Amino acid sequence: MKNSMKADYALHAMLHVAAVSGHSRATIDEIARVEGIPREFLAKVLLELVKAKLLRSTKGREGGYHLVKPRSKYTFREILEAIDGPINPASCTRPVEKRAGHRKGTCAAFSVFDALGRKIVKDLDSINLEDIDYSKYYPLKRKGK
Repeated sequence: MKNSMKADYALHAMLHVAAVSGHSRATIDEIARVEGIPREFLAKVLLELVKAKLLRSTKGREGGYHLVKPRSKYTFREILEAIDGPINPASCTRPVEKRAGHRKGTCAAFSVFDALGRKIVKDLDSINLEDIDYSKYYPLKRKGK
């Protein structure tokens, strides 16, 4: 399974916002700088996360992004699927319109990849934003604050 760059950036953005959650809002400039994400691309990712109701944005001088719900209520699966859609490890397990010439159930490896996909989904559902030790990566004292 390989996530798109967009989904990877979404996960990094959500981790950043979760790290500062309760202390302040995360700005797009701060997320872009700290996470090393091009600002213009990050803007598109954040917009999708807001549309998916995973983040809320506030405009103005004190504006920025913050979580809509508690950290423990966000699974990694939810975040990745908000950007890339359902997780499928192989073409023969994808919906018809996204397959590369395979028909579901006719691929000899279908059962293997289907079981693997269910395990990956289960594992990603078991990890949430509360499980992360943010202190290693995000100091609470931020530049300029």
